[in-house]
Amino acid sequence: MHSVNLEDLRYFLALTRYGKLAVAAQRLGVEHTTIRRRVTALEKDLGTRLFDKTPGGWILTSAGQRLLPYAQRIESESDSAQAAISDRKHSPQGTVRIVATDGFGGTVIAPGLARLRAEHPAIEVELVTTSHLLSYGVGEFDIAVTLHRPERPGFKMMPLCDYDLRLYASPQYLATHPPITDPDDLAAHDIVWFVESLLDLPELQSAEDIAAKANIVFRTTNLFAQLEAAASGIGLALVPCFLAHYDQRLRPVLHQQVRAQRSFWMVVPARLLNTERVTTVCDHLTDTARRERARLVPDPQTD
Repeated sequence: MHSVNLEDLRYFLALTRYGKLAVAAQRLGVEHTTIRRRVTALEKDLGTRLFDKTPGGWILTSAGQRLLPYAQRIESESDSAQAAISDRKHSPQGTVRIVATDGFGGTVIAPGLARLRAEHPAIEVELVTTSHLLSYGVGEFDIAVTLHRPERPGFKMMPLCDYDLRLYASPQYLATHPPITDPDDLAAHDIVWFVESLLDLPELQSAEDIAAKANIVFRTTNLFAQLEAAASGIGLALVPCFLAHYDQRLRPVLHQQVRAQRSFWMVVPARLLNTERVTTVCDHLTDTARRERARLVPDPQTD
């Protein structure tokens, strides 16, 4: 057996983390043929196969699984050595791709990234927002912030935070329609609602009685469209408090009586759990959610 080329371990780790040659190559800024060539060279040096190719991506063999913790330690020590030589404080580095919902990603995660940048300038974040349910494919993300707790092998699920959806309306709408003092009063009002068949979000079932009492005049899958529709006076909208509570164009309605609560989860591929930059960003997201709790679950008594 030849001595191991330590640079080859970097390509081994990239393919381990992302599962696909194209994704690993993109993250390292090389051609996918380079990844394959360097991993093949490592396998030749070690005299054993490290990966099996499957329809879902490249997965570690038992030999690859035994090599993984040693490769991770070597990577960590290499980063520490570079920090020491350059006389700088060690900081995790690399790209972390976060996939999140449009509303939470755009209004909670994105503003908090300035703090992450200040503390860990060597971490580059890619934030991909979507209104669709995630398929949890190999290499699609490093961290997903999702409304569901998926029971899928190969992923670690961690609770992030709860958040409330409550009713809001524009002052113009409230001034030109009958007063609302009780949920039964909703029967005389228009409401902006979800397209359930497209969203497929079972957590909304607890709010079905709200929609049943009112006249649904507009449906959409987009939270920002709901928010704008309510702000323009089309009707009431049941929207996340972190979007609407501090919007000066809206007023809370029945906040002590009408409330739907949902939860966000962080999903991380198991192969990335011990990656320093990923755990650093997970800790940052947890801290962001803690700091934003007043927006996520506002106290209805203070409305």
